[in-house]
Amino acid sequence: MGLATPVDRTPTSAPAAEARWFALPAAIKDKHARLEARQDTAHGALEALRGQIDRRRADLSEKRSRLERDIANGAPSQTLGVVGADPWTGGGGAGVTTVGGGLRPERQQEVDRLAEDLTRLEGLYRLAEARWESAARTYQAVREWLERTPIAEVVPVVVRYERVADPRVELGAIREEIAALELEGEAIASAPVPRAEALARLDEAHASVAKKVAARRAGAVPAFFSPHGVSDVSRLGVVDGFGGVARELEQAIREAAEERFLATVAEWRKAIEAYPENGTPAISSADRPKRLAAIARKRADLERREEHIILAAERDDMELDRRADASTAIALCTVLADDAAA
Repeated sequence: MGLATPVDRTPTSAPAAEARWFALPAAIKDKHARLEARQDTAHGALEALRGQIDRRRADLSEKRSRLERDIANGAPSQTLGVVGADPWTGGGGAGVTTVGGGLRPERQQEVDRLAEDLTRLEGLYRLAEARWESAARTYQAVREWLERTPIAEVVPVVVRYERVADPRVELGAIREEIAALELEGEAIASAPVPRAEALARLDEAHASVAKKVAARRAGAVPAFFSPHGVSDVSRLGVVDGFGGVARELEQAIREAAEERFLATVAEWRKAIEAYPENGTPAISSADRPKRLAAIARKRADLERREEHIILAAERDDMELDRRADASTAIALCTVLADDAAA
């Protein structure tokens, strides 16, 4: 009788990794490859610019050093009188000439041109670096998301190609809406609860603390019936040596705070009733998750549209960078219809 092969539950093992890859939808593998290629292409462009900058910087340094040296070693301008005779006719003549002085202006112009080119290349490098960081960040996030997400949840969302009149403008508008939704979500998440709910929380805390205090008191009552009676009420309900460790001191402080809370619960109620709302809209705990979920759905729709525009722009040979906080799942799973069919 042969031994049964155990199920491979280690996702990092070679068999599991290969089986997982072949189980992925073809459209997802294709999108994964495209994102990796975009990262590699952006990195290649970045390295090419780096080489150009290094060469231009070395050339500029050499030309600038030569110019400075020639200026430092140059002789002052002098005007000299000269006389001479024509060897063929024997006629004589006199005149003036200038020697020394400044260098030709094109020498300084060459240095200025190289400096201007270097500044331009450095600006292009910064743009290319940002593009590479965006592509690398997206690809790395996609890889990590694929490793931890069950295959059943990796589902392509197919969108049809459409030509957008101005992708950058539409993308900017979508990102403004996403930013506004994020602010709205933060406001909802931090909004206070209504006064009625705050008072209900007070009643709930009062009932819970009263129950604990009553239980402790019931545990201390037998001391009054003991043969020796009660000599120190501060020791009621505790054993000898209590308070010798930090944990016991914390417990004593907590129990004293609970006693004070019970004694002042009426004052707490007055304080809650008098607490100013400051015009901030209150949101109940029951309604808050629903409103946050609605915002999450709106954001997901906008992010899918955002990725749709990026893919359509790529088809039209226009590269648009993805946001740093773009949804990884949407960036990977949103594919064009003909890509999905390929």
